Amino acid sequence: MHRRTLTIFFFMLLCTLLFAPQVFYAGPFDLNVIDTPKAYIPYRGDLNFEFSMYDRGGVLGNATLGIADFALLGIYFDVGQLIGSDEVLVEAPGVIARFLLSNGGSFLPPLAVGYSYFMKGEVHKVSGVTVSGLYIVATSAYFLFGTEQSVSYGFRYPVVPFHYAKPENSSLFVGTDIEIGPAFGIKGEIENVRFDRDRWEETFYNLSFGFNVIDVLNLSLELKYSPSIDKLVRLLKISYTTQF
Repeated sequence: MHRRTLTIFFFMLLCTLLFAPQVFYAGPFDLNVIDTPKAYIPYRGDLNFEFSMYDRGGVLGNATLGIADFALLGIYFDVGQLIGSDEVLVEAPGVIARFLLSNGGSFLPPLAVGYSYFMKGEVHKVSGVTVSGLYIVATSAYFLFGTEQSVSYGFRYPVVPFHYAKPENSSLFVGTDIEIGPAFGIKGEIENVRFDRDRWEETFYNLSFGFNVIDVLNLSLELKYSPSIDKLVRLLKISYTTQF
């Protein structure tokens, strides 16, 4: 049943792309695709808040600030089982950082390195801890139906939890987003791609539908699927952007 539901959603995405009367430039100013990062630094003083409600009543929140043309800093916190009757699980806050190595003005595409949590949700935790670590990401432009879009791709290496920080737990990711109009956008990504073929079933396929309520407020429904769990996970994300 879950696989059939996922197939329907991807079919809806394909139909939307094929029959949309006009496709606008895909939002380059989002910090992330869904879970995976972009090689983008916001303007200095841009302050972004995000709150994601995930499975089993958990909430992951973060705040990031553009501190220079080449750097952003932030913090995230994860509270498991916040909604419901089970015991609340509070994790120690974590760091978010991103530094631009190339802005795409040379032969290199926009390129950045950073540190952040990897994937949202209870199904991604290791020993009850949200995985975080280092990453390198590039963002390139491509054309779809005569309109410039962007695709981000990169590599992750876990640091927390410490016993999980091993080369075999590193992974690849790729993601893109397409704005159908000023108030609606679709994102898709493939993450947690392992180098070990025996662990390819741990790959996650994510899809997001975003709605701009007002210019500074966005609501997103995120869907995640992996053969390793064989079920569709649903998340709700609220994003708010302002100036510091």
